[in-house]
Amino acid sequence: MTTRTQPNGPQSSRNGEVARHTYLPLAAAAVLGVACHKAESYVRPPVPVRASTVRQSPQTDQELRFSGTVAPEAEIELSFKVGGYATSLLTLRDGQGRTRFVQAGDQVRRGTVLATVRQEDYRQSAAEARGAVDAARAAALKARLDYDRAVSLLASKVIPPADYDAAKARADGAIAAVDTAKARLASARIALADTSLRTPVDALVLARSVEIGNLISPNTVAFRLADVSRIKVRFAVADEVASRLQIGSPVTVTADAVEAKLPAVISKLHPQSSSDARTFDVEATVLSKDASLLLGMVVSVALPGASASRAPVITAPLSAVVAAQRPEGHARALVAFVVEQERGLPIARERRVVAGQLVGNEVAIESGLFPGELLVVQGATLLNDGQRVQLVP
Repeated sequence: MTTRTQPNGPQSSRNGEVARHTYLPLAAAAVLGVACHKAESYVRPPVPVRASTVRQSPQTDQELRFSGTVAPEAEIELSFKVGGYATSLLTLRDGQGRTRFVQAGDQVRRGTVLATVRQEDYRQSAAEARGAVDAARAAALKARLDYDRAVSLLASKVIPPADYDAAKARADGAIAAVDTAKARLASARIALADTSLRTPVDALVLARSVEIGNLISPNTVAFRLADVSRIKVRFAVADEVASRLQIGSPVTVTADAVEAKLPAVISKLHPQSSSDARTFDVEATVLSKDASLLLGMVVSVALPGASASRAPVITAPLSAVVAAQRPEGHARALVAFVVEQERGLPIARERRVVAGQLVGNEVAIESGLFPGELLVVQGATLLNDGQRVQLVP
């Protein structure tokens, strides 16, 4: 018979503790691994889009056309120079004769008071400054009389020259005090005038961000106005077109929305191309002052005399071209999305494009796309660069 030896108590206890300490980290790691696997298992579903192959169409029109955006002569931000509680807003009458506060879309004339802040404090300051001027003038008058008396007494050798010099210094100081008091009064009056916000030009109200009772801080924008004394159209052209344009060159602006065809002239040529689309921003001023164009309206700009190449051009459906964000004052950039295969998955890639003239129901693409690429024609507004897509028929 073989006798099996049992481990002693302390050694067995230590082995059990080692086993338990080893098991606990492994169990925790397994739980964390399962949690991480669940968190990483979610994949954002692809965006369903329709796509077609980029193709070329024959160029038939000899007149270059570009899409542009209607813009005002200038956009103005009106701010209060002084602070206080807003106490009044300009009121107008609507079509039913009811009064309402001025709002976006209203026309305002130059010099019109749009809003005011509480004036009592500034009137009090102006009144105190006016009183200080009166006091300074009275002191100056007394100092002048003392000086005149000192002149006669010095001539009679009644007073020493030192007393004469003192009287003259007091008179000069009193005159300077009057000038200082007048300057403070002028400053107080300017502050009082600045409690009223007036329009600098005839303008169109674009936005109002103040209400009666609001506490207005200095330099807070209260209104945004558009100077519509002249209407401009902003658009972008490729470098070969920009090299042929000059300030004063005639163009034709066509607005299909209002069925208008208006003469215009090139008024601004940006000397440097944009860094993204490599196009040149151009502005054309509409000559007609009665043009019924709305700000932000999309129009067509025709450049007569600029012969277009008869070589085939790349075209794309209008739904494939979407607007991209650009800094204020620049022509709106356009982008399109092409589908590329990456690791066996269809991925949308953003391309900056330059749109030219209309070719049938499509728009000519002067740069940014190449024949044979797979272009997203429906669903482009839902995409971002690098996003997965699902091609649908």
